[in-house]
Amino acid sequence: MALETLVVAVGPNDDTRTKELTEAILDIAEPTGASVVLLHVFTERAYNEGLEEAGFTDEDPPSATELAGRLEGIDILAAELEAAGVPYEIRGSIGTEGETIIQETEAVGGDLLYLSGRKRSPTGKAVFGSTSHRIMMNAGCPVLFVREGVYATDENRG
Repeated sequence: MALETLVVAVGPNDDTRTKELTEAILDIAEPTGASVVLLHVFTERAYNEGLEEAGFTDEDPPSATELAGRLEGIDILAAELEAAGVPYEIRGSIGTEGETIIQETEAVGGDLLYLSGRKRSPTGKAVFGSTSHRIMMNAGCPVLFVREGVYATDENRG
């Protein structure tokens, strides 16, 4: 299977996980020559809150893609990809997080989907659910889960 398009689902807290995500993306994108889609899915509420925080009026709101491009996590990842010479695009969408990530991945022809997150206890997953788990079980392509603080770096690879 050729890897041509890598989709990175960038969450609202991924600005703290950009180091791990960058390493995981570059480990595959550089040798394969794949392009990267940095995707952020807003819930309707989060999109409206983002518009408010950015000071936009109802008359001329930016698209979800424009608003996604203003997120710190997206900005950091885009700068790293740019520095490495990896082609990328930013894509934003509004909808239910898990379903929309899967739909957008399929829409761009994603060959590999990156998710990131933190470690959760089984009880935490049962009580709060796991969007990542639902995505992994329903995605039409392989999913690489990058957990905060776990992805191997060049310094600790054997």
